[in-house]
Amino acid sequence: MQIEILSTSPGHTSKIGRMLSEVIIGGDILLFSGELGGGKTTFISGLARGLDITDDISSPSFTILNKYMTGKLKLVHIDLYRLDGIDEFENIGIDEYIYSSSNIVCIEWGEKVRDFIDRDHLVLDFKYQVDDDGINKRKIVFKSSSPYWNNKLRKFKKIMVKEQGTL
Repeated sequence: MQIEILSTSPGHTSKIGRMLSEVIIGGDILLFSGELGGGKTTFISGLARGLDITDDISSPSFTILNKYMTGKLKLVHIDLYRLDGIDEFENIGIDEYIYSSSNIVCIEWGEKVRDFIDRDHLVLDFKYQVDDDGINKRKIVFKSSSPYWNNKLRKFKKIMVKEQGTL
């Protein structure tokens, strides 16, 4: 299943993240791809707000991993931009976070490890789009290849239609 959404602003991107938080539970893995400045961290900030996390969310480009508490769950925000290959990924012990049912895991530059994640995951791809009006927008493509995420995306789509009146 695939859903495409056109975000018209950073605030809108954050709101879309917040709406997705309504279907996210512990153990869920989200892989983000797209260009630098494409809105990945802004989306994750919205997701965090929807999970009642009040901390400022920043991309862990240099630290590789940030953790935020949300009740009994942790939001684990991983940024693989600076990693060259899967060997580096395996050596820093991130897999202990990925496969815990008490964590919600968001991985920026997730395409670097997509083939090595052996659990259902959602792929979110961010692309710049400049329309005829000259406004810089973001197309966010949600991609699932599992019944688990297909079901979540159907629920998410209903939330989007209810809150925005359109998808």
